[in-house]
Amino acid sequence: MPQDRFEPRLRAFAGEGELTAFNLAVVAEGLDIIKELNDQNVGGEIVEERIGDYKSWDPEIFRVDKDTEDQYTRRLEELGRPILLLSEEVGHVELNPDAEGERLVAVCDPFDGSYLFKRGMPDFWYSSLALYDAEGRCKSCAVGDAVPRNIAFANGDGAFIAHLAGGGMEHRFKLNAEYRELMGRKDVTELEKASIASYAMKPRKYLLPLMDEYRELLAPFKFFLPNGGPYGFVDVAEGKIDCYFARQQPHVDVYSGIFVAQQAGVVVTDFEGNDVQFTTDVETVHDVVASTNAALHEKVLQNIADCKKKTA
Repeated sequence: MPQDRFEPRLRAFAGEGELTAFNLAVVAEGLDIIKELNDQNVGGEIVEERIGDYKSWDPEIFRVDKDTEDQYTRRLEELGRPILLLSEEVGHVELNPDAEGERLVAVCDPFDGSYLFKRGMPDFWYSSLALYDAEGRCKSCAVGDAVPRNIAFANGDGAFIAHLAGGGMEHRFKLNAEYRELMGRKDVTELEKASIASYAMKPRKYLLPLMDEYRELLAPFKFFLPNGGPYGFVDVAEGKIDCYFARQQPHVDVYSGIFVAQQAGVVVTDFEGNDVQFTTDVETVHDVVASTNAALHEKVLQNIADCKKKTA
């Protein structure tokens, strides 16, 4: 285990609010575990395989996934509140069922990027956790990037991004349209000048269906990033990517990061233009699109509708 910085971080993050401080400390600790395993050149070994229908198309569980998820679970248990945990590996688990207090729903993807980690490619390594109330309202969300050690988070005060340094954060900025413009990432409304991201690293499961169904949607864009997951929403919130096209994405990949985009003023809907509705069914997959501005979003929705008509 890495050096225990959890309690010092709770104190350092206290100004963000109690629940957000806890959320940030858990995700930061997840990044510590990922770094330690990578530094030791371990973590890519298979420790379990999923049995049953849940994620049957991706049954292997690596040590880096298991260790980070176990640590998330331990911290959530220590919170001492009844919690429904929806997570990447275990699926659906009730924690502290007999405890008193308001029940939370914790949605997490403790480590996103397992195959890249196993192959020693240090990119697209993320860890994420979001906490919802019993009515499905997100109270806090945090998504960490394990390589540069940046962490994006959101609560009722908005969305933010900062760099993890020592036991705290530095270079903390609020994510909104003003931030994106300050960074030179002004709204792009023309598809030919815009960038789009969609997860495509698994050819049979994602890349080929994406091209078969939405080739004409993707074709006009200037740039395509073949990644998504919880940090896909952060990329749009930061303005690094103009649109995140989340086709058939797993529940934990969506709901452990979507709140950052929503609180950053990003337009987020399903493929029909409806608000995205939270569910506790961890086995569901979701079609979600997030864009930095409404004009671009409407063009994407129209192209989605056109593609669906042609493949119907």
